Amino acid sequence: MSAIPRITPGLDGGSRLSMTLLVLGAVFLLATAGFVYTLGTQPGSELWGFLVANYIFLLGISQFGIAFTAIMRICGAVWARPYYRMAECFTLAFMPLAFAGFLYIYCYGSEHLFHWLDHQPGAHHSPWLNHDFLFWRHILAQGLFYMIAIVYFVMGLLPDIHAKDAEGGPGWRRGIYRVLLALKQGRDDATLQRKVYLYSPIVLLAAVIPNTFVAWDFGMMLVPHYHSTVFPMYYIMGNMFAGSAALLIISVILSRLISLEGIFRTVQVHSMAILLTGFALFWLYFFWAQFFVSWFGNLPNEYGVLAVQMYDHYAPVFWIMIACNFVIPISCLIFLKVKQTWWAMVLLAVVINTGIWLNRYLIVVPALSKEHYPLTSLTEFAITAGLVTGFLFLLILLINAMPVVSEWELRAAEED
Repeated sequence: MSAIPRITPGLDGGSRLSMTLLVLGAVFLLATAGFVYTLGTQPGSELWGFLVANYIFLLGISQFGIAFTAIMRICGAVWARPYYRMAECFTLAFMPLAFAGFLYIYCYGSEHLFHWLDHQPGAHHSPWLNHDFLFWRHILAQGLFYMIAIVYFVMGLLPDIHAKDAEGGPGWRRGIYRVLLALKQGRDDATLQRKVYLYSPIVLLAAVIPNTFVAWDFGMMLVPHYHSTVFPMYYIMGNMFAGSAALLIISVILSRLISLEGIFRTVQVHSMAILLTGFALFWLYFFWAQFFVSWFGNLPNEYGVLAVQMYDHYAPVFWIMIACNFVIPISCLIFLKVKQTWWAMVLLAVVINTGIWLNRYLIVVPALSKEHYPLTSLTEFAITAGLVTGFLFLLILLINAMPVVSEWELRAAEED
């Protein structure tokens, strides 16, 4: 008899959950209205850069959610199975903001961000430096990624869908489950489970393409003549690092809203700590890989970008970022007690996400302003609060509609 409990759809928040959603929704609407009004009436490169930094931070860590699931399935990491479903929800929850955010930045912020739009008469430009192509490469890449992500999510969800799920709960949830049951009709659970593992490499490839475009267009191409073949991997590694840490935070929050006893245990936090140790080392390696070549070769167009971040005005932000992304994590993760303590790992996860957020800030804002510090105006707080609360609002709604843990994978692990 399986010891894995039945995970029913929905969160056990009651009135507390409703109040949380109400507060998140209100903050999202007010904050978004505030910064949209300010950017419309007082446009400036600094504020647009700050918006882009927040956008690519949340876009990156959210898209790594489903990539995390795919990587762990490829590696056969049994310990990671409790994270799979929430990681997939993590990705899909940001989908509306991913498209809305890009369209808003493209339509209203392009002239403040992209120097290459100002074509000189008679100048020859690469076809890549085309405003329309900027639009289509991102829309198509993001569209392909999210289409594959939805199919992958539903394929892994169907084995956990049962007829009785469509009989209880709110009407909207019953409607969703009737659709899922119709999709499941005639499909064998074992075949679906096998396909989820076989399609995992496709998910990884689909995730790399849009993130590479984001790294190029919202990172390197903000600086004239900046070229780095390592930069996209450096950017993607940051997403992997912060995304894994964010999953740890979300798992603790969910444990307060739904009964998950016996599912998230010491092995889950310990193994995640080991994974974060590896990502911290890889992140430093990719930073060093792009730094060393530019410095040793004395390439001003490449090294100058890093020098702006490391010295003078932005130096304090840079060294805080290095401390959050490497010094503090490695100093803590060498201790077994830290790796096996949930609250300590959650605090460390917050530090890591702060570090990667500062990294995104340093990627974007110094290219647009020589002197700026983060969160120094009410509008910047509104930008951060608006995007974060909107993401959390959608994430809670999605998790509230689905079984938050993949039961069939936990049962398969128990049987092995």
